[in-house]
Amino acid sequence: MHFVTLLSTALLAPLGALAAPTDPTAVSDLVKRENLCHLKAPPVLCTPNASVTVEETAIRAYKFYRAFVTDGDPRTMFSLMDNVYQQHHPGYASGPQAIWSLFCNGNKIGSESSTSWCFDASTNMSYAQYSTVDRWRWVGGCVHEHWDQGERIPKDKCYKLNTTGITLP
Repeated sequence: MHFVTLLSTALLAPLGALAAPTDPTAVSDLVKRENLCHLKAPPVLCTPNASVTVEETAIRAYKFYRAFVTDGDPRTMFSLMDNVYQQHHPGYASGPQAIWSLFCNGNKIGSESSTSWCFDASTNMSYAQYSTVDRWRWVGGCVHEHWDQGERIPKDKCYKLNTTGITLP
């Protein structure tokens, strides 16, 4: 009996390796799109730090855009929001907890080819355009406020960021 079990294990073990994903981005996409709705609140929020530079804020804004729009990564998205997150959309309360249930499931909104992003260093605002345009104000390297009605991307003021060198979580 033990011989049959050992023999079947020895014969079937190599097949398990064939079932593993060969594309390394497939694994990272699964991690990014994790459903965190079993948590009652975001696992980590951003702590504002006045020493965060404009370039670092632009990088964080790009990571926020990717997490929110193209990757469906609630862990990263909320880790870039402070505990205030003032909401300027009628009908929504302020604070990250108020929108947690909307984004905890890791759904993506679009792809980089069908959306756009901008960070305006002169106003410390970032923008994402998909079916609408969202605008966020950054304070101390964290998302602090949000608007999404009648917003437009200031295309002539977008910070030039080399996104090819940015490592995403």
